[in-house]
Amino acid sequence: MGGIFISYRREDSAGHAGRIYDRLRERFGRDRVFMVDFVEAIDRAVGSCDVLLVIIGSKWLSCTDAAEKRRLDDPKDFIRLETATALKRGIRVVPVLVQKVAMPTEGDLPDDLKGAPEGIQDFTRD
Repeated sequence: MGGIFISYRREDSAGHAGRIYDRLRERFGRDRVFMVDFVEAIDRAVGSCDVLLVIIGSKWLSCTDAAEKRRLDDPKDFIRLETATALKRGIRVVPVLVQKVAMPTEGDLPDDLKGAPEGIQDFTRD
């Protein structure tokens, strides 16, 4: 097994992501769990993982930038880049819903996150 990459927004799920990160590192080892928030490392880290966990909190879809534009609509948004990169590479994408949030619909997502390949699975309701 390669690694596990954790994608999250600091504004709404940093605490959840941190706890998930700690538990996964205990279980799978320090060198197999990745949690980064800078562009240069995204491609390398996502490319080296087998699974991308997308932690989706209450502001994941609605989080805005300084100009009040939805961040997920920005092609340079870290979360979007991480997820789109994984989907393009056929890496399994697992949404993890926290804070009692509903699964985003395809209509909520930018085009490069729509129509995900069979690798995307929702394990959060089981």
